[in-house]
Amino acid sequence: MRNKLTTLILLLCMVAVLPCAARAKKPAKSKKSHKTSSRHHKKSEEEVVVHRTYDQAFGTDSVSADKLINFAQNLIGTRYRSATSNPQVGFDCSGFVSYVFKNFNFNVPRSSGEFIDVGEKVTYDDARPGDIVIFTSPTNSHRIGHVGIVYSNNGGEFKFIHSTSGKEHGVTITTMDDTYKMRFVQVVRLLKRNDVMLASQ
Repeated sequence: MRNKLTTLILLLCMVAVLPCAARAKKPAKSKKSHKTSSRHHKKSEEEVVVHRTYDQAFGTDSVSADKLINFAQNLIGTRYRSATSNPQVGFDCSGFVSYVFKNFNFNVPRSSGEFIDVGEKVTYDDARPGDIVIFTSPTNSHRIGHVGIVYSNNGGEFKFIHSTSGKEHGVTITTMDDTYKMRFVQVVRLLKRNDVMLASQ
């Protein structure tokens, strides 16, 4: 009888010890999951760096409007081609503007609608050569749909260089007429030297 009682007590002790042993292993598990979450946190920090807002790249403060406009003028006559930014094939409007600015190491968008979020907004009257001019779409007055580069703005005559799907069907210089004035949205500036020139006047 005593032997049976001893065996029963031993069995009960073993049953009581098993859950404790299982609980003792849990901290190691939670340690592992903590490591994993720390890796995810690091990844999200890297993603923030990758998805930075559009801004100037190093060294672009020295880019002059003359250099930029001369480069853009060399592309006059390149045919219009939708969704393209290759001078060998053609340009759409934003493809042309992004190609010109990327040649001078500016970090600019590819879509015309995103140009509203770059640089510094300036007034129509203060627009200078090398600034970017933004228009609504010819078919939708509530949506940005066209961009160009200011070519000149002297004595009330405003000209811009752009790739158009109109009758010129390619890169050309256009004078701001009433139709474009109705579609005008904003001028934005990436060339810091244009700010310096404006301040010195």
